[in-house]
Amino acid sequence: MTSSASIFKNDRILITGAGGVLGSALRRLTAEMEIEALLAPTRADCDLMDAKSVTALFTAFRPTIVLHLAGRVSGVQGNITFAGAAFYENAMINLNVVEAARLAGCRKVVAAGTTAIYSDAAPLPMKESDLWLGPPHGSEGPYGHAKRAMFAHLEAYAQQYGLDFGYMICTNLYGPNDRFDEVYGHVVPSLISRFHNAVQTQAPSVTIWGDGSPTRDFLFADDAASAFLTVAASGSGAYNTATGRSLPIRDLVEAVRTASGFQGEILWDTDKPKGQLRRAYDVTRLTDLGWAPKFDLKAGVKATYDWFAQNTGAIRR
Repeated sequence: MTSSASIFKNDRILITGAGGVLGSALRRLTAEMEIEALLAPTRADCDLMDAKSVTALFTAFRPTIVLHLAGRVSGVQGNITFAGAAFYENAMINLNVVEAARLAGCRKVVAAGTTAIYSDAAPLPMKESDLWLGPPHGSEGPYGHAKRAMFAHLEAYAQQYGLDFGYMICTNLYGPNDRFDEVYGHVVPSLISRFHNAVQTQAPSVTIWGDGSPTRDFLFADDAASAFLTVAASGSGAYNTATGRSLPIRDLVEAVRTASGFQGEILWDTDKPKGQLRRAYDVTRLTDLGWAPKFDLKAGVKATYDWFAQNTGAIRR
């Protein structure tokens, strides 16, 4: 991200989903910057499923930039079990937020997409131009389609209304203030919770879904937040938001094991879903803006595990 702390000094920035893992990181970064006004509403402040409430909030605040992070987010199992809700809730939230931004005279929307939009048909490393190449993987189809629809929505509004946008195709994000759901959550927070519980209970083993072979690109939340602000300042269009380096799940498991100090056995449950086998992303468009990640997997996992261990009473599940 640009080193200037005053690049947004004339902007009014609204962050949706500010209580989540990425939103928390963005609030930490923006707190160090000179901004005309910042609003980070909670669910209690505004129900993003209610178009009238969203429009009223946006019209009153008059944001020049919207950082749209909110949505219904789950891991593979959650997206399979709650496929209908994943599509409906994400589609409604996105429609309401983008339309409210337009009505409020917003200059730019930078929105959180997902690498779940990509199809297995896309060649590796996946590029932003492959976004429409084949359907999303079946394990995350409805969620992926809802996120694709948001990209189409933003493109249409750019064409008709001149609304500038950044569409951040986010890989597996993780960090403090995540949702640590061991059943329906994302893989990193799920593993952190599982290993922490195993250490606390002195369990002899930890069971991991799959066989550890699928590859993923894991991005620490602070690095993702920096990418969002980089695009808010100087980018337009779609950007793969990832490290550009894919690792097998077994490497992640070892990083969490090391961070936790767990000494027991790791068991692999190959009957559980493992999603797409390989994911890798070309991040050239993003790095060409001057962005680069600062945290490697071990450092990011250690920071997240330590935060979890120190905040067990306030963990979101």
